[in-house]
Amino acid sequence: MTEPNILGLGLLYVGAVLFVNALYILGYASARDTAIINLFTGGLTFLNAAHFAFVLDSAFAAAQTLLFSFTYLWLFVVFWWEWDDMRALGWYCLFVATCAVPTAIITFPELPILGIIWMTWAYLWFVFFLFMGLELKIPKKTAWSTMGVALITWIYAYYILAISGVPV
Repeated sequence: MTEPNILGLGLLYVGAVLFVNALYILGYASARDTAIINLFTGGLTFLNAAHFAFVLDSAFAAAQTLLFSFTYLWLFVVFWWEWDDMRALGWYCLFVATCAVPTAIITFPELPILGIIWMTWAYLWFVFFLFMGLELKIPKKTAWSTMGVALITWIYAYYILAISGVPV
């Protein structure tokens, strides 16, 4: 089990980065501008993963968190250097989606809300696979799916932080 404070902190910024990435897909943000929040969120979740692995001795929680970290650090590189080809990242998203489904199933009995959220993340990573890996022309579906999952993630993160006594 992860600490609610650390989980909520990381997920708050996952919600934020998803929101900004959706704005990028819709054409309301530049690549270089979007890169910064991807770097911050990727770095923050990487530190969270280190905490899960080395302080809480939970390789599973660390591995789950690193799925996010690597996604956002990779997006930082793509956006900062304005790469056009994101197919490999798209295929990585398929890998993440396939990891997220059993994670949702394992998580559901203990934390049903988090299990459901893991399914929304699996769905979103699969959409990213279709959009980037297979290069399907679905930017609006991708952007609005990202926006919806950003909102769900943000609400859950805020709730976790509020009930765990972390000042907001």
